Amino acid sequence: MGDAGTVTQEVRLYGKLTGARMRGQLQYKSSFALMFFGIFAINVLELATIFILFRHFESLGGWRAGEVAFLYGLSAISFSIAKVFSGGLDGFSQQILRGEFDRVLTRPVSPFLQVLSSEVKLHQIGRLFQGLLAFGIALSLVEVDWSLGRLLYLPVAIVSAAAVFMALFALEATMCFWTTEATEAVNAFTYGGTTLAQYPLHVFDAWLRRLFLWLIPLGFTIFLPALYLLRKPDPLGLPGFARFVAPIVAVLFCCVVGCLWRLGIRHYRSTGS
Repeated sequence: MGDAGTVTQEVRLYGKLTGARMRGQLQYKSSFALMFFGIFAINVLELATIFILFRHFESLGGWRAGEVAFLYGLSAISFSIAKVFSGGLDGFSQQILRGEFDRVLTRPVSPFLQVLSSEVKLHQIGRLFQGLLAFGIALSLVEVDWSLGRLLYLPVAIVSAAAVFMALFALEATMCFWTTEATEAVNAFTYGGTTLAQYPLHVFDAWLRRLFLWLIPLGFTIFLPALYLLRKPDPLGLPGFARFVAPIVAVLFCCVVGCLWRLGIRHYRSTGS
């Protein structure tokens, strides 16, 4: 009970901290609006490239434009949610270099929650609106049989994918306990992963499919749920239940990254700054 109470208290504290940071950012309305629309515009151009592609091809691996836009929307919405709430992880390398993480360890609050709540990138909601736009366009082009099961599973898949993206950001931060030079390699999986998840997984080489299924499980949280939502056959030949394991896979991946984070804290040595 004590552990559960501590976790609840820390989550409440995290909510208060992030809420305060959001209110602070909204005080500067002009700056927020410019950043919001800038991110929205950049990502709309990215969405436009999909439809430009389909001006030359009728389908991509058996997926039509609306179905790919559906995948794109799922990926963009999930990524944007993760990006909004994991801004503190982006600057973790600087906390390590400046020795600021020493102060974090002296406070009676989870170090991870402190780092996570140190910054909230509210302007990334621009990417969320762009993802919603893509999803809306997809629904206008594709007829989806919205049964109760599909309506309930859609938010589960989005939250699961967002959790995997946040875990990837946490993994990048964890690397900083050993070196700040290798984080770009994890960036390739995070940002590369969101781009790859926008397209049918089976059109990529076998090694990429395996990587984004069994090591970085974005395939289980975006592509396979999309197969269920769109009632499409599985070109990967996985068991039928694989379409529904998104939350389980997300929890397992987060647990693995959490273990690595704790290992990193034990490895951490102050810079002496």
